[in-house]
Amino acid sequence: MRWLLTAVVSGTLTLACPTADAFVWPNTSERVARQLKDPDVNTRRRAAQRLVDLPRGVAKRLAAVALKDSDVEVRLAGAETARRVRLEGLGRTMSTWLNDPESRVRRVAAETLRTNPEPRAVPLLGRVLSDPNPKVREAAARALGASRSPQGAMSLLGHLDDATPSVREAVVEALAQIRDPRSVVPLIGKIQDSRSQVRRAVARALGKLGDARASSALLLALRDADRQVQIAALEALGRLKAKDAVPAIVSLLEGESSAVERAAVSALVEIGGEQAIDVLMKRLETGGSLYVAPGKLGEAAVKRLRECLRGQPTQRLAAGCARAVGQLKLPDGAKLVESAMRRGVLSPGVGLSVLGQLKQDASLAVVLEYLFDATDSVRGSAALAAWQLLDPNKPDGRAVGPLTRAIEAAKASRDERAQLIRLLGRTGSARAVKVIAPFVAAKDDVILRVAAVEALGSLGSVGQDKYLLKALGDEKPSVRYAAALALSRSASPGSVKGLLKRLKSSAEQDRRAVLMALGGAFAGSKSSTGVASVGRMLRSAQGAERDALIEALGRSKSPRAAQELVRLANGSGTIADRSKIAEALANHPKQVAALRRLSGDVHSSVRANAVWSLGAVGTTADTKRLTKLIRDRDVAVAGNAAAALGRLSKRVGADPVSALCAALDDNRGYVRAQALAGLEVNAKRCPDTRERTLLRDDPSEATRAAAASLLVNVPGSGKAKSADEEALDECRASEPSGAVAAECERTKPDDADPDAGKTDSTLVYVIPSGKTKPVSRAPFALVLGDGLMRLGLADRRGAVFEVAAPRGYLRLAVPAPLAR
Repeated sequence: MRWLLTAVVSGTLTLACPTADAFVWPNTSERVARQLKDPDVNTRRRAAQRLVDLPRGVAKRLAAVALKDSDVEVRLAGAETARRVRLEGLGRTMSTWLNDPESRVRRVAAETLRTNPEPRAVPLLGRVLSDPNPKVREAAARALGASRSPQGAMSLLGHLDDATPSVREAVVEALAQIRDPRSVVPLIGKIQDSRSQVRRAVARALGKLGDARASSALLLALRDADRQVQIAALEALGRLKAKDAVPAIVSLLEGESSAVERAAVSALVEIGGEQAIDVLMKRLETGGSLYVAPGKLGEAAVKRLRECLRGQPTQRLAAGCARAVGQLKLPDGAKLVESAMRRGVLSPGVGLSVLGQLKQDASLAVVLEYLFDATDSVRGSAALAAWQLLDPNKPDGRAVGPLTRAIEAAKASRDERAQLIRLLGRTGSARAVKVIAPFVAAKDDVILRVAAVEALGSLGSVGQDKYLLKALGDEKPSVRYAAALALSRSASPGSVKGLLKRLKSSAEQDRRAVLMALGGAFAGSKSSTGVASVGRMLRSAQGAERDALIEALGRSKSPRAAQELVRLANGSGTIADRSKIAEALANHPKQVAALRRLSGDVHSSVRANAVWSLGAVGTTADTKRLTKLIRDRDVAVAGNAAAALGRLSKRVGADPVSALCAALDDNRGYVRAQALAGLEVNAKRCPDTRERTLLRDDPSEATRAAAASLLVNVPGSGKAKSADEEALDECRASEPSGAVAAECERTKPDDADPDAGKTDSTLVYVIPSGKTKPVSRAPFALVLGDGLMRLGLADRRGAVFEVAAPRGYLRLAVPAPLAR
């Protein structure tokens, strides 16, 4: 079981809860339709503002009416709704707006044509490039870029000298999108524009156009005073594979800017050739990095790295080559490093670090040998590498003997012994229990006792309960807490009785720890032992303790425990109870009927948890229910429904594309983000280009990040793949959010994730910003290892429990009520 303590930025059963569409009264659509025809302009404006809340079909019909209104405000509101519901023929309508006397209308028309291209609008947009309003001209330029029309390119070329810098920048970026070769020479002439953002856009555009004639202009840009222009020029020269640029690029490797240095290295990697490889090898010898993802370094450079470690390089070059091999994760990397270490070419400290990074099982024997090295730092490096190579989920008894001897040899260093004891826990071997157990009772040494208890908890359930139960009575609170945490991860069903007995006699400050351990003892057990006792305790338990007991029943696999949860749900009038029960039922597939009832609860926090749990235990029959709940009025319920549909579809083999792609029209950012993540989990894409549009234009950072992740990990093929790469490239160049830009920088892993499909039970405490401890019923957004978010309210402990969280990085994001 994993535990995470982190902070975030914050800020009755069978009654059905209507979805968002149902919250619109049956006569609302008719009333809005009547109001749109009212002679009073204010009445029509109010009606137009309500269009976006109407059912999709009705919204389409009435938006078409609003688009023809004589009032500007009504038409603009109608245009916003039409765009959201993707009204057919919207591009043609917007073309007629380009000549409107109101600048706001012309601007909205151009902005809409960017996402709804209309071939007949191209010449009209060309004329709008001369509009007196610079915002309109900028929107027109971007719309022409989206059209990909050669005719549009000719119009754009006539406006490279627009008086407004933002318009010039938009014109350049549009020309880069169209990629008309006639643009190259005019763009070369703009590499010395007076504004840096324009020069940066020109450098990027020249790189995308891929014409070698641009090389000399880009070399000039390398001397630009603006670092972002330099970086754009370096990226462009890399794209062009401009070998004549290598000497100039080398001069930037020793500059003050790490970002420029990184871009220079990347450019050399892209350019390749012997001259560039020589520079890169020299860089490795001076301690530099290649900054390149696995699979992205050319074969010639990889060959040089292999030759480096097989030969007799200097120790500094060998260290650089080894680090590069680790970074690139070469299949034969471990053998190369081990051989270099044996020959004395590579220092043990560097070699061990790389072996840990490569995570190849065959390296463990070599790493364990260095636990007996005479040098403290080498032994420390060996211990760290062993920690990376050992996985308690893959029991490996080979390490028990060497680690036992290393502990005996390390008597002089308590910290080293504690580290080695914890390593024994990483072996996952039952043989380690006898070695670790004596340290649980180490007198006058709390550090060793805690290390031993933590190690026992890491082993899994291998017969260590008696030692951990004894540690629950230790005089030191740190040992007692470590024991409770260890039991929560590894306790066997046989410890239930002992824990229940201790619970009855524990002091108030220790009850939470014992309850934590009790959940672990119940986990995965099909035995009904202790279920009745917990049920009786629930009759009088209050607050946080009550949630811990419900969670314990949820972790049990016993049918009796599931029945007790359903009984509680049917009899509870407490929102917090029903919410926690809905969470707990995620571990009880046979009680899916109870979850279906809870998904219609009057309170949103109950629905949110029930919907999320349906993703774990629902059946094909629940896909319609989840699709409907995506329209729930509460964003946490709707977002969880989108994520749950993705999870359920993957599990049962259903096709979620239609429902999840429709959810991309939702006006709530987290719902759109969840729909995109649900598509990614199923390795699916929408049949249109909407993911790319969302990446470029969506106002929600979460949605843009999810769109980027989908494009990276589920790329299209043929022309769609090229369009994906272009969208990601544009994101890397112009995305204002660092988090989204980082998603666009990622590359799809070449190798299958060894943890794919694996899960762990996980407890997360929610500490809102400005607080120092978990807060009961605090709103949260938990981002899981597969990119899906669980939304809702924490329990009365301020905690969120996931019975099967996908392995990977966990984090808390901005809660849904506060997200844009």
